[in-house]
Order: sequence, then C-alpha cells, then structure tokens
Amino acid sequence: MSSPTVDELMAKAFSPGREPRSAEYKRGVHDMLVRRIEGLRLPIPYDQASAQRDAYYSGWDEADAIWRALQPEPS
Repeated sequence: MSSPTVDELMAKAFSPGREPRSAEYKRGVHDMLVRRIEGLRLPIPYDQASAQRDAYYSGWDEADAIWRALQPEPS
C-alpha cells in the first residue's frame, strides 16, 4: 500500500462539510505535510507577529496530528 500524497491528505482534511479555515491555516497544513512526507522545508511566507503567521503555525499543529495518525502503532 502506498502512502497518501499531500494533495490526498489535504482533500480529506478539508472535505466539504468541515468548518471553513483561512487560506493561511490551510497553507500551514500543506507546508508541514510537505515537510513530513517529502522532507522539504518551505519558507514561512508571513511576517513575524502577524495573525497570518499565527494561523499558518496553527495549521502545522493539524498537519502534525494528521502525520501522527498515519504512523503505525508500535508493537
């Protein structure tokens, strides 16, 4: 079984019916999933001490939860 792609995980995470999230939040989820799955560190696109950066970082938290849920249970 192959691992899901970032696009597949994003589509599942933000499927219709979910409470809307900001573009900055979604970008944070996306960028952290890219980091976890593809090993790429993308630059943080928002200024320090901005609401956009806070939303972006909150997206990282969700991406980490998604990533942890994909990991096999230790035996």
